[in-house]
Amino acid sequence: MRRLRLFWRIYATYLMLVVLCALALGFFAASSARSFYRSHAQTGLQAMAALVAEQVRPMLGEASARSLDALVKQLGAASGTRLTLIATGAQEGAAGVVLADSEVAPSEMANHSDRPEFRAAAQGGVGSATRFSTTLNEDEMYVAVPVTVGGEVVAVSRASMLLSEIGDALGALYWRIVAGTLIVAVIAALIGLWVSSRISRQMREVTAGTKRFAAGDFTAKLPVPRTVEFAAVAEGLNSMAERLDQEIRTLTRERNEREAVLASMIEGVLAVDDEERVLAMNEASAKLLGVARKASVGRSIQEVVRNPELQRLVADTLAGRGPVEREILLRVGADDRTLQANGALLQTDDEAAYGAVVVLNDVTRLKRLEEVRSDFVASVSHELKTPVTSIKGFTETLLDGAADDARTARRFLRIVDGHADRLNAIIEDLLDLSMLEAAEAGPPALDEADIRDVVHVAAEVCSVKAAAKSIDIVVSCPEPVIALVNPPLLEHAVVNLIDNAVKYSPDGSEVEILLRRTLADAEIVVRDHGPGIARQHLPRLFERFYRVDKARSRDMGGTGLGLAIVKHIMQAHGGSVSVESEVGSGSTFTLHLPVERA
Repeated sequence: MRRLRLFWRIYATYLMLVVLCALALGFFAASSARSFYRSHAQTGLQAMAALVAEQVRPMLGEASARSLDALVKQLGAASGTRLTLIATGAQEGAAGVVLADSEVAPSEMANHSDRPEFRAAAQGGVGSATRFSTTLNEDEMYVAVPVTVGGEVVAVSRASMLLSEIGDALGALYWRIVAGTLIVAVIAALIGLWVSSRISRQMREVTAGTKRFAAGDFTAKLPVPRTVEFAAVAEGLNSMAERLDQEIRTLTRERNEREAVLASMIEGVLAVDDEERVLAMNEASAKLLGVARKASVGRSIQEVVRNPELQRLVADTLAGRGPVEREILLRVGADDRTLQANGALLQTDDEAAYGAVVVLNDVTRLKRLEEVRSDFVASVSHELKTPVTSIKGFTETLLDGAADDARTARRFLRIVDGHADRLNAIIEDLLDLSMLEAAEAGPPALDEADIRDVVHVAAEVCSVKAAAKSIDIVVSCPEPVIALVNPPLLEHAVVNLIDNAVKYSPDGSEVEILLRRTLADAEIVVRDHGPGIARQHLPRLFERFYRVDKARSRDMGGTGLGLAIVKHIMQAHGGSVSVESEVGSGSTFTLHLPVERA
């Protein structure tokens, strides 16, 4: 259905009313003018007939018929009105005989005794009639009055005029009425056009304002017109826009605060509706689950995360079984993550559930720390128990009489001394670790030094062990590298790496030491040609007492704390240590030192 503009509805209706009113006014004016003009004409004819009666009264009975006819013709010519004098029968001759006429000879005119105006005047009244004149072949209006002499009606004076004369006069008047009506109608139409346009413009302003409000622009207020109704509408819309602006600002601020809180949380937050479609999730949740946050919204949890445990947790939470807590093992790429998941229902004010929220905590590191702590306790116990048990056993043997044999006692004492040295080495390494951990809370004193000197000293310290296995230590330091370091601690770390490289390298091989400068830091690289390390051991290689081959490491005299000490030394310098290795291809350890320290 075609819609019309308000302007056309108002103006069309107004124009129709103007046309109807103009037609009605024109018709009423024409009808009134016609009635008024005919009444005025009748009054004029009556006056003219009465004037003629007064003129002919003295002549009746004395003047001849020719004299009367001449007088009537003279009066008719002077007045421009047809005048007729008709006998009533009191004079000589029959009643209704025309005595005189201003237009036609009396002898040519028929008897008028049957004329209604004549009859009324003959009885002493005023007669009037309108009919077709056979003499003039036109419609005429007749008015007759009695001519009395001595109280007796002796004749009838009649005045008449052609209706065409009235029609001509009325025609001119009709044109004036039509012209006036049209002028009034056009003026009214123009006024209606202006009023309709003004109303339509005000409505368009209101419509444009509501469109801006609907688009979210509440800055421009609607102008308030003078019209009471439109002013009420504009003021109401402005008030509504102001309240909406305040509400939207409040909602936007609350949403931004909520999103800021969710974005700053390290815990993952995941919300689903009652059909298990994702309503929202924060970045932490997307990272934990390994999904795209925006692409996940609106999709089912089964599409987003293909983990049966998490799907069951969401289903159990929506089933209304109260808060649900569960530990979930999730594989993201090549890594396994352990998540602590807590689910709760989302409820309205009337406690109707419409979804669920799941909070995810990544406890992978805690699990690993627990595992490391457990392994550390077990490793420390084992590392200490072995020499203590040996010392205890050999001591008891000596007390039981073996001390009497000098050779046996001396051999046992050397073994006890070796285990005591091992215990001492473990304790010293533990003390070093404790000192380094304390240094991480408060950094050690760092001075500018050339790292080349530290590397050369470390190589010299390890040269004796390397020479015993015919291993060459090749140092490559092409240019000075100045950095803020603690030389003794850094030397300790480099010595540990070179010592391990010499220890696990085959006889006659080579250990390479490279010092290089990069854009971000300085690197000390220690590369050996030993058996290499399997990939699964690399993440835990720097844990305390962690050994790839426990039996072989103990045979070589290691305490299992060397690489842990290296890691803590680098952390004390604000740097790090990394390792690359493959079984059968040797290992490469790299110390990363920041060149500039904030």
